[in-house]
Amino acid sequence: MKVRALRGVCVGVGRHLGVGDPPIELDAATSQFLVSIKAVEEVKDAPVKDEHPKESAPEKSGKSKEK
Repeated sequence: MKVRALRGVCVGVGRHLGVGDPPIELDAATSQFLVSIKAVEEVKDAPVKDEHPKESAPEKSGKSKEK
């Protein structure tokens, strides 16, 4: 799980993560613990933009009465 530090935190032997550091990948147990003590937050991957958006069906207009 990718995480970002909310405060300075030790993430392993000789490994530290500080506020402003780029997000890093941690194992599930470590990241779950650090999230529970509010030392880090999970970083969600940005959704991938669809290069070819689906074309919407043309809207059906109501019956028009022309005079």
